[in-house]
Amino acid sequence: MHQNLKQLNLIKSKVNEIIIQKQLKINPNIIVVTKTFPIDKIRPIIETGHIHYGENKIQEAEFKWAP
Repeated sequence: MHQNLKQLNLIKSKVNEIIIQKQLKINPNIIVVTKTFPIDKIRPIIETGHIHYGENKIQEAEFKWAP
């Protein structure tokens, strides 16, 4: 499994643990910040169906997310 995908899964697990522990009634969105990462580093996350991303430059976003 790709390292960045492992990190995302770890974060999701920790968030879910906190939600269960505190008995919260929320469903948070995790935003993957792709700033400075080349597309090959984030492609495994994209391929899992993750849809929330943050990018700091429109030119970078257009390059990474164009069809």
